[in-house]
Amino acid sequence: MKTSDIKGIIPPVITPMNNDDEQTVNHEALRQQVERLLAGGVHGMFPLGTNGEAYALSFKEKEEILATVIDQVKGRVPVYAGTGCITTAETIRMSKRAEEMGAD
Repeated sequence: MKTSDIKGIIPPVITPMNNDDEQTVNHEALRQQVERLLAGGVHGMFPLGTNGEAYALSFKEKEEILATVIDQVKGRVPVYAGTGCITTAETIRMSKRAEEMGAD
């Protein structure tokens, strides 16, 4: 686990969805949102919280979203992944996966 001083502005990252039958994640819009937040001077990112619709996403979708955010941030600010799930076991699984993926 990485350690850092948590400080400053760390906004929840909204998960943009495509307007299709499956309501898939719009990764290009997500990348653009990350860049807008960084340009605004944030000190960290918080994807997959309640504003990110995490409760309605599959484990695979959460991994993909987190991968997109981490890739777009490129280490410029910490990424604090929302890992809360319905069950304790799933929360532990998501927390371990977020750490493996490089979330702070």
